Amino acid sequence: MSRFVLAQKLTLGPLACFLLLSATGCSSTGGITIKSNDMTVPSLRLNIGQSGQQDVAVNGGGFGQRVKLERKTGNLNLLATATDSESGIQTLEIWMAKTITSCLQGVCSTEGPLLGRPVLESVSPPKSPGETTSETRLLTGAMDLSKEIQQGTIPTGDSLTVEFKIHAKAVNHQGRQTQTPEITLLWTEP
Repeated sequence: MSRFVLAQKLTLGPLACFLLLSATGCSSTGGITIKSNDMTVPSLRLNIGQSGQQDVAVNGGGFGQRVKLERKTGNLNLLATATDSESGIQTLEIWMAKTITSCLQGVCSTEGPLLGRPVLESVSPPKSPGETTSETRLLTGAMDLSKEIQQGTIPTGDSLTVEFKIHAKAVNHQGRQTQTPEITLLWTEP
């Protein structure tokens, strides 16, 4: 069972796509004709937000961000947006690695990071130059932090640190790809 809340992949018009940001794999209909000589990579942005906390964002080719989580419950909202006006977007993925460090009665142990596949993805069938595709794709999901971080009170003298490293990756219909730097989210107790 996935720990992410997802909606089905949708192909909609641009306004409906904007209004339905809770849809996974939203892309606009019609769009652009794939060029045969496209040597560019897609543009890519990853936004992460928790209710009551300012969103954090990174762009492909930019710098990573490090943020301390204010709560260990509620949803962590993820939004990746990829655009390629020459070749469109074939694949959009959000990856996450989680590391847990627990110190109990002076003995510390670390679990993770575990990373092997995207936690969210939207993949469309391959298209060739001359075919029509959408130039933009959105991918959204929500992670329930209460299922990712140990709940309850940590005993006096013990500690818990949970670190999430999240990034997005986009591939256009020419196979060219880009990746965002990581957003690192940190929860520590006490």
